[in-house]
Amino acid sequence: MQFVSHPWISENVIEHRDYQEKIARTALTGNTLCVLPTGLGKTNIAALVAAGRLQQSSGRVLFLAPTRPLVSQHKKSFEKCFKAGLKMRVVTGEDNPENRFYLYKDADVIFSTPQCVQNDLKSRSISLDDFVLCIFDEAHRAVGNYAYPFVAKKYTEQARSPLILALTASPGGHQQKINEVKAKLFIKNVEIRTRDDTDVKPYVQELKRIQLAVSLPTELQSVRNYLEKVRAERVRKLLDWKIIMHLRPSKSDLLKLQAELANKKTGFGYAAMSVIAEVIKLDHALMLLETQCLYSLNKYFEKISGEKTKASLRLSASADFKDAVRLTGELLNEGKEHPKISALREFVAEELKDRDARIIIFAQLRDTIEKIKESLSAVKNAAPVEFIGQAKKKGKGMSQKEQLHTLNEFAMGFHNILLATQIGEEGLDIAETSAVVFYEPVPSAIRRIQRTGRTARTKPGKVVMLITKDTRDEAFYWSGQQKERKMHGILHGMQRAHSAPQKKGTLREFVK
Repeated sequence: MQFVSHPWISENVIEHRDYQEKIARTALTGNTLCVLPTGLGKTNIAALVAAGRLQQSSGRVLFLAPTRPLVSQHKKSFEKCFKAGLKMRVVTGEDNPENRFYLYKDADVIFSTPQCVQNDLKSRSISLDDFVLCIFDEAHRAVGNYAYPFVAKKYTEQARSPLILALTASPGGHQQKINEVKAKLFIKNVEIRTRDDTDVKPYVQELKRIQLAVSLPTELQSVRNYLEKVRAERVRKLLDWKIIMHLRPSKSDLLKLQAELANKKTGFGYAAMSVIAEVIKLDHALMLLETQCLYSLNKYFEKISGEKTKASLRLSASADFKDAVRLTGELLNEGKEHPKISALREFVAEELKDRDARIIIFAQLRDTIEKIKESLSAVKNAAPVEFIGQAKKKGKGMSQKEQLHTLNEFAMGFHNILLATQIGEEGLDIAETSAVVFYEPVPSAIRRIQRTGRTARTKPGKVVMLITKDTRDEAFYWSGQQKERKMHGILHGMQRAHSAPQKKGTLREFVK
């Protein structure tokens, strides 16, 4: 194995990879968006760019990441990559605001969250005039009111010699979203690599993609029929009132309509808002039935029965809705469940015949995670553990300390199945896995790429999609796939259009 040789980089730490060094060279010529699948070394590229920049110019480096655990993780990586002499500090909102002024002054490389830096820029606790590089990790977040665009703007205004490196596994599946990220971070160059690129292929393992398709059983179809009947009545009313124009408005469309009606403050508007609320609840119930599990659906029915809103009270009084609730309870009492649960159990049992197997199962909802854990606990050799967000819902939630503790136990083998909500998709250093399971397909290119990147790094891996036939699962599967392909096409086009000239010389001079 060959390693990068550089005055600032520790010996025998960063493996020589052509694609990483080519991207780093480009990034030193101008503000660059680096799009690279999880596990292919975005942090190593950041270290190479930082080393090159510190060699070129006298100044400091700012490394931003969305969460404190991720900030600390990047600091540890940089400490391993760089030779002694650079003073590195983590500065976050946990530090006293009055002390942060001195912490910023006392470091060559600062690792922080964007919200913290944004606040300190506003209070003038920090000036970015002497920073020669600003790194934005998970750069796809640089949209809307997130802190990244504010920091990027201030950095380009204040720094004497600014340079931006933006890192992400996926900036989004639409041209508009990608252009927004580029504009907000003042990007000039785009560098993208996928697992299929010739200079990346030597460093990735075989990835097997598996679809496990199940059909909705007759009993569950009966529950669906009851819910669809109630929904059709509400939708017909909204159509007659000319509030909506078609039978299947999206949730975002319905929420937008509610906001517009609320602004009008009319009796008719409030009545329509309440009916819209019923449709939203019914759509959510149908989503749970089709793509999640009966356990989650029953929990949702319990929630509705405990609510005192007009929408919930009307639903609870509906005969067909009552039948849906009754039948769901009966099926659960009989031990029936969504067929995804048994399909998942069979896959896990087969996978765990290899005692070294590590599996991540992604699911959208905590109630579904709870049911999956209960189901898999009965599988031979299975040791599942939940990995959920910090928000306390129904008394449950994991602090960042608890999250890191769980990841460490997963890495050490105390658990071999990580049951993760969306919190497991982004950034955190999760141990190598033999399989990633999507309990439900996601229509987002970003989330699809982030999940897939959790396997097939140093050994062959599998990506498994559980799909319920003739449901929104199929639509989401094809939507996510199409967005991912479209994103790659857009980014490769941008890369070709704005290719930065490489400096003369060979990459060999950086390798020993």
